[in-house]
Amino acid sequence: MTRVRFTAVFITGALAAAALATAAFAQVPADLAAMLRRIQTTCFALYSPEMLQKMSGSAALAPTAIRDDPRGQVKYLKTEETVARGLFYPSILEDLLPAFTATLRPESRVLDLGSGDGRVVFMAALLGARAEGVEFDRSLHEIALEARSRLRDRIDPARAVLRRGDFFAEDFRPYDILFYYGSGCSMEARLYDKLRHEMNESAILILAYPATLPAGFRRVADYAGVGLYQPER
Repeated sequence: MTRVRFTAVFITGALAAAALATAAFAQVPADLAAMLRRIQTTCFALYSPEMLQKMSGSAALAPTAIRDDPRGQVKYLKTEETVARGLFYPSILEDLLPAFTATLRPESRVLDLGSGDGRVVFMAALLGARAEGVEFDRSLHEIALEARSRLRDRIDPARAVLRRGDFFAEDFRPYDILFYYGSGCSMEARLYDKLRHEMNESAILILAYPATLPAGFRRVADYAGVGLYQPER
């Protein structure tokens, strides 16, 4: 979902931010860095050869050197995958982590709008949230379900709920945090309008790398392109 690249210094800073949040956020696991890597490599391993070929532009097998390297995987994928009702490109979880640790509290209700391979849902659940994801594309939803199964020793399925469906049919009012990756939906203006009208007053929209700032929202914080937004009312 993003081509933005960050240095190893930023990764270290992101993980340090999570560590600093531990006092208010008691469920941050001690092996957070290892688990984020495992989540991402598990999801990537489930991409079909056809999907990898389309996204990388190469007919060759993915290099073994990137098997355990999430940033290398994202770098290898040169283009988005066109899926039902939008685009898919995998997120680098370490880049999203500061925004999540700044907003999540144990038992926060999180909804990932267009959850793709499920990795953001898994990260939120790992951090103690009650996370849900909605994905319209069948093949991506199936990847997410299988990834969750492979991670079940650490990710509780009851805290990482995956639904195949249309997020326009969802009621956004019960959620504390909603996550959306900019340009992922072909009807983005309609989505922002729905968010603006349905988000509760204290809810936060975590918006990653939007092409333009969403009308009707105010940005309350920014973490290297991953912003926290609330509706203007």
